[in-house]
Amino acid sequence: MTELKVSISKLRAAQLSKLASSSLSLGQLHQLTSKPQKNQMTVAEVDSELLESVKEKILNKSISKVREINLEDDKCALIFTGQKMTNVEDSLKTKQTIDMIKESYYNFRKATLYDQKLKNLRYAINEGLFQEFAPPTSRSLDLNDDSISQQKGPHAVFRELFVDHMPIDNYDQEFMMHISRMQTRGMPCPTLEEMYDEQISHNEIPENREDVDFVQEETENIKNLKIKKIKQKIAKKKALKKKRKAEKENEMKNDMSELEKQGKQEALHKLLLAHLQLLTSLDMLSESQQILQYYQSQSKKSADNIKVTDVKIYNVVLHGLGSKGNYNKVCDLLSQMEEEQIQVNAQTYAAVFECIERSGASDKVALLKKHFDSMTKKGILLNDLMEKTKFIKDQRDVVLKAIRRLNPSYDPQYAQPDLDYVCPLLENLKLDSDPKYREGLRESHIKELLTVEELKQRAKKQLDIEVKGEIEVTNIDVKDETLNSLKFYREKLQETENEWKEVIREALIRNLSALKSQSYASHYAITLYPYLKVLEVDQFVHLIMAEIRKLIDGSETFSPTLKLLQRDLGLQVYQKYQIEQYRKNGVMEKIEKLYDKYCEWYHERNSIDNTDRAYNPRQVWQILAHQNREGASLDIEEAPWPMEMRQNIGKFLYNIIINDVKINVNMFKTKAAKLKKLPAVYKVHRPWGRLVRLEIKPHPVLARLWHGAAWPGLRMRAQLVPMFSPTAPWVNTTLGAYLINGTPLLRLPFYVVQQMKQLETAPPPTLYPLLDSLNQLGEVPWVINQPILDLQLQVFRSTEAKRGAHLNIKKKEIAKFKFMPYEAGRSGGSRQLDIPQPPSALDTTQFDVGDTSSKASAFRRRLAVNRARAEMYSLWCDALYKLSLANHYRNDIFWLPHNMDFRGRVYACSPHLSQLGADSARALMLFAKKRKLGKHGLKWLKLHAMNLTGTMKKCTLDERLAYADSIMDKILDSADRPLDGEKWWVESEEPWQTLACCKEIANAIRSGNPEEYLCSFPVHQDGSCNGLQHYAALGGDEGGAAAVNLAPLDRPQDVYAAIAALVEERRARDAENGVQAALVLESFVRRKVIKQTVMTTVYGVTKFGARLQIAKQLKDIDEFPKDQVWACSNYLTAKTFESLGEMFTSTKLIQDWFTECAKVISGVCGESVEWVTPLGLPVVQPYYRRGLSSSTTPTAHNAPLDHQQRPCTTKQRNAFPPNFIHSLDSTHMMLTGLACAARGLVFVSVHDCFWTHPDTVDSMNKICREQFVALHSRPLLDELSDFLVKRYSYSTKEIEESNNIAPKKRLNNLLRKVPTKGSFKLESVLDSVYFFS
Repeated sequence: MTELKVSISKLRAAQLSKLASSSLSLGQLHQLTSKPQKNQMTVAEVDSELLESVKEKILNKSISKVREINLEDDKCALIFTGQKMTNVEDSLKTKQTIDMIKESYYNFRKATLYDQKLKNLRYAINEGLFQEFAPPTSRSLDLNDDSISQQKGPHAVFRELFVDHMPIDNYDQEFMMHISRMQTRGMPCPTLEEMYDEQISHNEIPENREDVDFVQEETENIKNLKIKKIKQKIAKKKALKKKRKAEKENEMKNDMSELEKQGKQEALHKLLLAHLQLLTSLDMLSESQQILQYYQSQSKKSADNIKVTDVKIYNVVLHGLGSKGNYNKVCDLLSQMEEEQIQVNAQTYAAVFECIERSGASDKVALLKKHFDSMTKKGILLNDLMEKTKFIKDQRDVVLKAIRRLNPSYDPQYAQPDLDYVCPLLENLKLDSDPKYREGLRESHIKELLTVEELKQRAKKQLDIEVKGEIEVTNIDVKDETLNSLKFYREKLQETENEWKEVIREALIRNLSALKSQSYASHYAITLYPYLKVLEVDQFVHLIMAEIRKLIDGSETFSPTLKLLQRDLGLQVYQKYQIEQYRKNGVMEKIEKLYDKYCEWYHERNSIDNTDRAYNPRQVWQILAHQNREGASLDIEEAPWPMEMRQNIGKFLYNIIINDVKINVNMFKTKAAKLKKLPAVYKVHRPWGRLVRLEIKPHPVLARLWHGAAWPGLRMRAQLVPMFSPTAPWVNTTLGAYLINGTPLLRLPFYVVQQMKQLETAPPPTLYPLLDSLNQLGEVPWVINQPILDLQLQVFRSTEAKRGAHLNIKKKEIAKFKFMPYEAGRSGGSRQLDIPQPPSALDTTQFDVGDTSSKASAFRRRLAVNRARAEMYSLWCDALYKLSLANHYRNDIFWLPHNMDFRGRVYACSPHLSQLGADSARALMLFAKKRKLGKHGLKWLKLHAMNLTGTMKKCTLDERLAYADSIMDKILDSADRPLDGEKWWVESEEPWQTLACCKEIANAIRSGNPEEYLCSFPVHQDGSCNGLQHYAALGGDEGGAAAVNLAPLDRPQDVYAAIAALVEERRARDAENGVQAALVLESFVRRKVIKQTVMTTVYGVTKFGARLQIAKQLKDIDEFPKDQVWACSNYLTAKTFESLGEMFTSTKLIQDWFTECAKVISGVCGESVEWVTPLGLPVVQPYYRRGLSSSTTPTAHNAPLDHQQRPCTTKQRNAFPPNFIHSLDSTHMMLTGLACAARGLVFVSVHDCFWTHPDTVDSMNKICREQFVALHSRPLLDELSDFLVKRYSYSTKEIEESNNIAPKKRLNNLLRKVPTKGSFKLESVLDSVYFFS
């Protein structure tokens, strides 16, 4: 029988009274929460009069016919009727039955979340409340009575009372929906024992309580019973539970210990590999051998010490020795590897062959023959030395020369690269498919804009920028260069910086000398000193000076913590070292050569292998790399420096900044003052919630000097700005985006590694769709919309007086634009147009509210003013950087490299200039490639302008188009006179994008022939509540699909308005019944109030979070009574969730299944939730319980967080539903982008908002719908279930040997219980006009 999880705490009085008046004994309720036991005694019927009295008591009615029954507080005793006890045996049986009910209830309560909303409806069994009455003597206790055995079971009675025959509105909607969902899914609810075990699996060990103590009166009546045996039984049960708890804890501890040990070993291997590569590059070969021998000897001393087993570590030392031709030491190391049973590979023998060839041995052929025989026995072929080995410098030529000593006619044979997809969703894009599906790959993005030579010159410029590591852009916050004060400040600043450079150089030399002495005396094998030898002193000085400028230019109220600053500075040192290594080992020369050939193909799009096939950028790069195998390998295995080492490098350099860099604090005093030097920066301990952050701040004198000098240039990192040439295509997990500046494929926290490991070990073809999607977005060239940029610069720079004069606006009308006043001479901005204003624009009079005479009020006012100024300054700086960078690229074509987060959502690497910015930033972006508008292009421009206004979402396309034509005069006026005309564009939801569209419409209309007009303006098509669209498609919800425009309808549907209407229906019914919150909310149930909650439901918003969202919206309504906000938001939250559950039935079932799966996976298995997206991205949720260890010493080989901590169950559970949906929407975007590129369309996305040229919108819409149908035509939930079962389920043997059988059985069952789908026909999406619109 399917068991139902019945929460006694959620039963209303009416429900309990109905249950009481049924044929079901309340004493049988325990059967709902426990497994039936063998030979379980049958429970007798409850006395009807007694039940009536209980019901009357609950309903606060008078009791006249029966005696008063005392009920404490709001608790109601569930009554078990015991008959007349004729002997001790009967009394004992009755007592045991009562104990069984009590124990069942208490255990049930431990496993049931208590709902605070129903705190006044707690109906419980209280151990001190037993009925004591004399039942009628005519009835006797007959446990074999047929009338009792024929009574309906508790589940049947409960369903009959509360599901089948009663109107659902009479009962708690949430409670009834829970019951219905469980029945619909056919999912068994956990029994009492399973829930109890599950608590232990979550490390939430339930506290033991004396559940079977008896009240004094009962104890007196049963003194003669065998109490001792009962107590022994109870004690035995408690001991068993305690034992199971200890076993479970021990099992978990062992699992985590093993995982942490594995993590520490991997961390040590990475540290050793990076350190030995560093020593080898510095020609410190003896030190590298000593370190390797040290760790080998340490592993032999104790079994607990980590053993070095990674052959890559040995190969690094072998190549170092081989480069010097030191054959004897190579042989010694090979002997050690054999002794340690290290599995050698082709790279090992390549190092040996290199060593022999470079050595001065007289008989090299004999030595080579010896090692050739050895490698042959191990199954390593001669060709493997060339094909499977990574080379640097001239190693390839040296090894080839050695091989030809053995075989003079040898010619390396390299296997063709694997270019094609294995994903079934991309069958049409495979190389052997119909060529018509890939013809669009032959279209060049840049052929009409640049010549091949110009593109190659841009490539050299980009490479130089990356080598330098930064670019300097002109600061648009223009100052009067003729001011004497400006010259004074700049001279002082230049003088101070020159002094600092000398001080820093001296401090570096002094501190490095001290560090060298310490490293020789240190007992640690790995020290910091070699890491500070990788750069010249002048390079370190340059880095430190740049860091000081960054500190001075930071916010007054916020800066990164000192640890983050140190870590970032250490990363900069590593990147400089990496570039230097590329220069030395020949990688940079190889990249430059290949990239030059790639630019030729990118411009011409011609065949590169004489097959006449159309290739995408990744395939072209792979073919070029295969055709140019000579020289260094591009995919050399680099070992990045560990985070602890980078932290310590930054700490070393920051000590110089803090201790040695000083400033004369008397430099601005007019009178003759003594030279007084103080540290230029100082530490600040700033409260941060419950924590305290250590930050670095510049001295006020230094801040004044810097801002007074108003340096004309802004420095930006090379890897944070757009590229001047096409992005390097992603070909694997490490190569792609920028040319030599390393860019992570995934945006992951540094303390987790599992997902990246899975990516690195995955078969390369499974990742090709992901890489190609990033390449498709990165190969699109962009230009700046100069007219819009000029307008934004004008608003950003203009003062209030200048704006008013230019706009010809009277002083009284300025308030309409919400231009805030500011000090004369300072830059402007506009709140209405979303152009930030500087802090000096703050009107402090708005804070003069109430009594400001007291010190406390004055302090609060000052705090509020400072906070407002800090926020304004932060926003102003952000706008300054974005506009300055856009101005830097105003006459250039540029490209945007992309990477993705752990779910597969794609982002541009440049944070300041990309299509992912706000309205003002998006308005600056235009495609570099121009296309004719064609027959429908102008129509889509008009529709796009209407969509941007945000006021016509409920209108059809024809209505939007007609309205655009009717206000064409306003559109043209906005284009011609944006700041002094009617300013229709200002009222739009996206004003700057609307203005840009108006200008493009005007240009097209005035061109004389709009169909021939060359347009580069991107038109957007946005998904209609895209997350719910994916849920509706997954669950086959007909109603939900219609609400989010999956179904083809004549008019666009507004899901937010539909939910608001359902909520209003429920509110109206409750208002008729006198519910106070429903009465207060009359006329306030609006679309805007519940929109955010509906939108974030798909992202896993909790009821508490939804309540805060709705409360915020209610507060913003001026007419709403503020004292009713909290109560009404609580009511409205419940009704909103009920309405969502009604409209999206399957969606709620799927979301619940996701949540439960994540809960048991993280709780029972103790692992993070993983899945693989339909395009092959392995996803691992990076949510764990605690932070990293505080140890940061170089020898603290800390395991990553995901190797030493259990996952955070709450975060894993809450995040799985939204993260899975995000992975689906990114998959849909990637499929659409790849298909568009294959057909010659320019495609760009902002998550679920797709961009293309106006003339290709119809084609993109068709592809978008086809790919959505293709994606959801796959059994995605069944595939997810199969993966989870394979990854997490327990075998029968594992369960039998386990101490926690029930939770593991439940996990196995739950992962297979896929929610059923509805009847929505997915193919109808192809005909839905408003699916994306």
